Amino acid sequence: MEETQQEERTGLHVLDDALQAALDRVEAHTAAERLPLALSTGFDELDALTSGLHGGALTVLASRPAMGRSTLLLDFCRTSAIKNRVPTLHISLEHPVSETTLRLMSAECRVPLHHLRSGTISDSDTERMNRFLPRVANAPLYFWAPAYLTAAQLAAKVRTEVETHDVRLLAVDGIQDIRPEQRSDLREREVGDVVRDLKALSRELNIPVVCTSHLNRAPEQREGRVPALDDLRESGAITFAADTIVLLYRVDAYEAGSPRAGEADLIVAKHRNGPTDTITVAFQGHYSRFVDMAQT
Repeated sequence: MEETQQEERTGLHVLDDALQAALDRVEAHTAAERLPLALSTGFDELDALTSGLHGGALTVLASRPAMGRSTLLLDFCRTSAIKNRVPTLHISLEHPVSETTLRLMSAECRVPLHHLRSGTISDSDTERMNRFLPRVANAPLYFWAPAYLTAAQLAAKVRTEVETHDVRLLAVDGIQDIRPEQRSDLREREVGDVVRDLKALSRELNIPVVCTSHLNRAPEQREGRVPALDDLRESGAITFAADTIVLLYRVDAYEAGSPRAGEADLIVAKHRNGPTDTITVAFQGHYSRFVDMAQT
């Protein structure tokens, strides 16, 4: 009792209690009911490598333009909120809510995105939408797409949504677009401050935070154009602060006739708590989604 009162007062944890909590966690994972330790990303091999998205951890999805990082982030959110009914907050500084919603409809209903955008919806498209949209509409997925956002405004919004809607996954599309509380002449320092704030927020609320980031032009000068960890744009602080970094790469973004058309590599370039690897998934651009290769 005295040790428990000390923890509440000081925030310190006695080693014996911390070890017991860790053992309880491991036992829960290995029990017959296979209780999950984290949230699923929706990709089996990625979940097997990382054991999913953990509370207190920051995951960064990074790529060159037009590779599909916003789509991949939305895939994570769809799995969390629609498939697993986990309250999820999606914040975008790159796309309005209307655009994100169209992408979600395309992915969930398997209606080509260009049909939704142009209004050329077929009878089969309508049938799919009537079948799938009622389930999608009831999912605990919340969107926010402000035109301007500071790190403090983001933190305040997330705390409110955690309290009011029990949000358990935060997805942020456009980490470089968030403004720090203190402006600096060095852009790298500004991005670094934002990244550290996101990591601190993840730990404070004990929820996974997944965000997207740009890569610089270095891959364009490299043979094969495969991205590397050092290509993260404007800030080495992203590499330092993130727990997991996934670099998204598609050969067919550069070579339309490639034999790997329709494939994408999720390059797990940093994994603080485990191994790194490259996982191949399928890219279904017409439905604005990525899926496991087994689902193609």
